[in-house]
Amino acid sequence: MKTMKFTTPLDPKTAPITGWTRRHWEEAMFVLMQGVLNSASPGNARQRIPGPRSHHGQVADELEGFSRSMFMAGPWLSASKGDTLTFGKETVDVAEFYRRGILAGTDPKHPEYWGDIYDYAQHLVEMAALSWGLYLSREKIWNKFSPAEKTQVANYLNSCNKVAYHQNNWLLFSVVTNAVLKKLGMPYSQENLDARLKACDHMYIGGGWYRDGKINRIDYYNSWGFHFYYLLWVILDGDSRPDVAEMHKERVRHFARDFRYFISGDGSAPCWGRSMIYRFGYLSSIALGQHLKCLDISAGEVKTLCNSTMKFYFNNPILTDRNNLSMGWLRPSEWVLENYNCGGSPLWAAKAFSMLFISESDPFWSTTEEKLPIHKGDFSKPLKEAGLILVGTQKSGHVQIVNQKPYHEKPDYNAKYTNFAYSSIFTQDGRPIYGSFNCDNALAFSPDGINFRQRWNHDNLYVADNFAASKYRMYDKATDEKTFAVANDLGTATSYVLVKDDFMINVHEVKPSRPGLVFREGGYPLGFDEGEAVLSSGKGAEMASKDGKITFIRNLHGYTEQFKAQGFQEDVSGSNVRNHQSVVPKLGMESNSTDTFYLASMVYGKVGTDSLKELSDRVTGFAQSGNTVEIQFYDGERAFLQFGEIKDVTVKLNGKTFKGPVVMARAGADGKICWVLRADGSEACS
Repeated sequence: MKTMKFTTPLDPKTAPITGWTRRHWEEAMFVLMQGVLNSASPGNARQRIPGPRSHHGQVADELEGFSRSMFMAGPWLSASKGDTLTFGKETVDVAEFYRRGILAGTDPKHPEYWGDIYDYAQHLVEMAALSWGLYLSREKIWNKFSPAEKTQVANYLNSCNKVAYHQNNWLLFSVVTNAVLKKLGMPYSQENLDARLKACDHMYIGGGWYRDGKINRIDYYNSWGFHFYYLLWVILDGDSRPDVAEMHKERVRHFARDFRYFISGDGSAPCWGRSMIYRFGYLSSIALGQHLKCLDISAGEVKTLCNSTMKFYFNNPILTDRNNLSMGWLRPSEWVLENYNCGGSPLWAAKAFSMLFISESDPFWSTTEEKLPIHKGDFSKPLKEAGLILVGTQKSGHVQIVNQKPYHEKPDYNAKYTNFAYSSIFTQDGRPIYGSFNCDNALAFSPDGINFRQRWNHDNLYVADNFAASKYRMYDKATDEKTFAVANDLGTATSYVLVKDDFMINVHEVKPSRPGLVFREGGYPLGFDEGEAVLSSGKGAEMASKDGKITFIRNLHGYTEQFKAQGFQEDVSGSNVRNHQSVVPKLGMESNSTDTFYLASMVYGKVGTDSLKELSDRVTGFAQSGNTVEIQFYDGERAFLQFGEIKDVTVKLNGKTFKGPVVMARAGADGKICWVLRADGSEACS
């Protein structure tokens, strides 16, 4: 693997934060285009990129690399004056490459024909990329086809209207393919365009967020799988339905406003959800929003957001020796992959090059970069509809996602979806060993103390300022992913996460259905590539530190064991998504009855040199009585939590009185700053 070495000089005048210019984007595209040329078949229609075969088969895999590369070629061709891209002494004839490839791939008589379309074929996904790239480059590719060649290509694309699509984000691929055919004056289906444009509306959950399908599959697909394609429709066909077009502009406007908080000080965002080999693809809808001038965040912020993200990834060894994007998030990582991934899949990230749709003469490129939220100060930002809290620390640039809503129907994806928190620095352990995931940022449960599970599908209860909660069923193993059927129902758990500064207080109400269950809870994974972490232990607390990073966990209530930070299952191969090795400190206990009980921990992942005692001292008191908990912090703040059936109570914290069905209440040392969340979800503060 290698890191790209840019020849384009930095520009501190217009880009004081990153130094990046439009030419850096072009140079990154040029290097990726070299990878495309290096992997091309003789007729250019197939991409033979080393990597696993997906479950879609070889032909679809080789189409995938070709079509997805058009996400960067199309915008560049639309905005460039010529057909060729040159860096130094090397030149790539971008337009000619795709002219030849498209004609070969859509010709049934050509040996590189992409094959006939069938129900649920991966080709349906790729047709949207082909169509969009073809539309953008129409002056240099489509308009140079003969009438017979145009008919050949259009007939191939129009075959999408004769087959079935998955009832999720896939429907939008049909929308884009038909909208392009309509724009090019070729046969298309207005019926499918209209129906499928509307079909995804029920997946919109508000606040700029979609879920993919019928369950809360909430992740970065929100940007690259929903907003991106809706905005393509806005560009292509929005004039036919201006009211609908404006609705989708408003939705991406809301999303972009909040997405700023995902970006950390180094330009990364937490590795979270599936398809993380698409890396910087989540910039795609931001870029299109800027092109459409429909965002209400400043151009300077957009520029910093996009530049810093690209700089982060290209400053890491994400390239293979052949200039293909590697099969991983940063380094190659098999446990980041899904069964639909192949060597060409990472080029989905090329959607970010929609930035090149913004022409070189546009004032955007001379706009001065502006600070993002992480540069301005600490924050805790609740995204209620998505079920997330974003926690940022200015000094270290650390961003954390507290997650109490998203999940996936496949329990194999639990490490990607159902941890309590995801970090821009402490990337999760993603590799299952003996069928179990590590318990980093998760409460794991087991009937035998050997095979552990963590929450799978869960019901979001609350998302509020610095607080989120969910309830879920404990189980032994999944037996049917579609219905979430399980073997050996072990009871239920309710987990509250309280954010204080940049650390978390996790409190769990556990109602076991049988005695003898074993529980484990872990802190953040401390990842590293060489050497060993320094371990520290104290009464009820475990810590590990290395390279200026700390992972810490403290028993506040209920746990009877603590485990020094170590690699998962003592595995020497490493299970971390980002680093070759990682260690996680843990707490544990075994229940001996079916009575309800409570577990509580303090979890901290931070950059610094704090001692175990200094971190432990940040919580000075913890008391549980019945279904309520009270916590006291180092600065005098006190908090109250109520579980189960929320009853009317009267709570006094630091001279402040709270009454009614209180779920959570907090009061600063002098009682002047306070917050209360009630059972109906209403909040109040002063």
